[in-house]
Amino acid sequence: MAGPVASEALAAPVVAPASRGLRAPWVRRFLRNKGAVASLLVLLAWCVVALLGTRVVPYDPTETVDLARQPPSATYWFGTDLLGRDVFSRVLVGSQISLWLGFISVTLGAVPGVFLGLIAGYKGGWWDTVISRCMDALLAFPSILLALVVIVALGTSIENVMIAVGIATVPQYARLVRGSVLSIKQLPYVEAARVVGNRPWRIMLRHVLVNAYAPVVVLSTLQIGNAILIGSGLSFLGLGAQPPTPEWGLMSAEGREVLKRAWWISTFPGLAILTVVVACNLVGDGLRSAFDPRMRVEG
Repeated sequence: MAGPVASEALAAPVVAPASRGLRAPWVRRFLRNKGAVASLLVLLAWCVVALLGTRVVPYDPTETVDLARQPPSATYWFGTDLLGRDVFSRVLVGSQISLWLGFISVTLGAVPGVFLGLIAGYKGGWWDTVISRCMDALLAFPSILLALVVIVALGTSIENVMIAVGIATVPQYARLVRGSVLSIKQLPYVEAARVVGNRPWRIMLRHVLVNAYAPVVVLSTLQIGNAILIGSGLSFLGLGAQPPTPEWGLMSAEGREVLKRAWWISTFPGLAILTVVVACNLVGDGLRSAFDPRMRVEG
């Protein structure tokens, strides 16, 4: 989902202007993008639901509430699944797992990826050669395939899915940050910091990295949706969350055998995945356009 937009970010790294809160130019540009703002509100709503968890659901997501395969009604808004559990409650509670999977996976990939990209871009030489070749080797595998390899090595669990998806995103952060650092380190203020005697690590952290955060934020937003999609796909295949966990991908898999007779069992978890992934991509695209006015798309 995040491939085309992430590629544009890689090709055109930008340096974000200094933040001035809600009056910052990039904030105003973002707020003018109606699609991105609406998507951000959707993500915030899902985050609120995830934080509230079982406090906002009408039924226990793991207990049978009535007859199985009941269609959507005033009593059960999204119907019931094969075991008679309320699908609406399970979709709401499942947002906790899916959103946590997205945020934690991105964090696990961003921290080492940014670190490696910063070293490769600033140090250059053999540092750049070794790190870049390792990242190229990882990029040779599709994200889902690389995640599958890690899952096979570590075992099937939602925690291992987070680790697997995080590892799969490391090379994308490394390449993005490397490209940004290569352009930033040639700027006059970095040369001035080097001339006055600042140590390399101080220059990298205080002068280079702080001005390369814009493309990292954009990629992170896109990768949250991508991580949720990959995690749900792995759970759908039986390699992620295990029953009776209310995880969106696993819930979609449970209803695939009765899709014609009980379409709601798979449809509503699938729609939840769709809304979150699309919202992440639209927010990421809006942030990219806001940080770089040359690529701005007015909403």
